[in-house]
Amino acid sequence: MEELSDLALLGIGAGALVIVYLLRVMWGLRGGKPRAQPKRRGRKPSKSNISVIVDGSNVMHWGGEPSEIVLARVILAIIAKGYEPYVIFDANVGYKLRGKYLDDAPMAQLIGLPVKQVLVVEKGVVADELILQVATERGLKIVSNDRFRDWSVTYPIVRKKGQILRGTAKGGGVQWQGI
Repeated sequence: MEELSDLALLGIGAGALVIVYLLRVMWGLRGGKPRAQPKRRGRKPSKSNISVIVDGSNVMHWGGEPSEIVLARVILAIIAKGYEPYVIFDANVGYKLRGKYLDDAPMAQLIGLPVKQVLVVEKGVVADELILQVATERGLKIVSNDRFRDWSVTYPIVRKKGQILRGTAKGGGVQWQGI
């Protein structure tokens, strides 16, 4: 594999910063420290206008390697389709993206969403089960390429056509399957 030049790496970094800046401007986020959030074991989103649950740990791989840029791009595409996302991550998401633990507030800041729309489950909590439970209780669609086969008996919604919105991130955009 050919090594990237310093100029190409600088361009990639600048592009990532532009995307993060645009996301922050779109949602009116300001710099500074995020407010501390109390620890919540397996909390569910508050009843609001959330209209789709995003399997963040799955979606961040849609472009190959785990990437908050890919995730932010998919979130923008979800919003453009008229959905309001609530993103749930496995406890290890911070280690995959930054080499350290990140909870709700830093992850929300990283992907440009309000903290109330992001949940990093605690170690030992199964994110897939929480995703399926919330989707079942609220009648919400799920954005993920996971087929949730291990959960199909407990959560029959995984077999329901159109329940799981699938896609890939290619060429700077999102390609949806079956939407």
